[in-house]
Amino acid sequence: MPPLSGLSILVTRPLPQATVLAQKITALGGEALILPAIDIKPLQATASDGHDLIIFVSVNAVEHGARLIKATAVTLIAAIGRATAAALKEAGMPANVVPAAGFNSEALLAHPQLSLAAQSRVLIVRGRGGRELLQESFSSLGCQVETLDVYERVAPAIDEQRRGELEAIWATHGIDVVTATSVETLDNLLAILSEQGRALLATTPLVVASRRIMQAAIERGLRGDMIVAGGADDDSVLGAISQWNARARNG
Repeated sequence: MPPLSGLSILVTRPLPQATVLAQKITALGGEALILPAIDIKPLQATASDGHDLIIFVSVNAVEHGARLIKATAVTLIAAIGRATAAALKEAGMPANVVPAAGFNSEALLAHPQLSLAAQSRVLIVRGRGGRELLQESFSSLGCQVETLDVYERVAPAIDEQRRGELEAIWATHGIDVVTATSVETLDNLLAILSEQGRALLATTPLVVASRRIMQAAIERGLRGDMIVAGGADDDSVLGAISQWNARARNG
């Protein structure tokens, strides 16, 4: 039996990533319902050169920033996780540094190849409003740190007809799992849904990409099962749902 057989999964990623994840869900026997809870807006940006280390913090950073980067043969290219590393490889800029586990700033900072000398030049390619941990950490080591904001995350326009259709399905047939791979996505989803939809979400199992997101969900009153994936990439999310579904079947 396919690992997601019988499961209805609400996908909240931005387009087109939501479509890719939905196709993978279908291939594994599940049913995917798409309601993007975040949009990605490219920003005009210009990158300087001569950096010792360039860090890409997301797939979107690669999509909107890789073409701006001039790396040399000795430049270290770092990806914050496996999905970002895969995007860099596809863009013709393979990553030298990828965390063995995890997908966040802490996991990347723990990598042994990131022990830079003082005055090393570091460029962080990211979305506007991202976490400052990487910048603060390298600055504290005496590195010269620049950030390059190549996109911003915005709340999508609410499609009331689509929301109504989806909530009707949710209320009558049920949704088994909702995806939430960032706190911002979760907050936007809560804003998009009606009062009825928020009530349904409160008891529906949620797959999150970190314990930080899980804690945010709990603080916002969600009390369904919390499925913590090992990363925000599709394979980690789908693997976590598959394991949770297998346990539910066997239990």
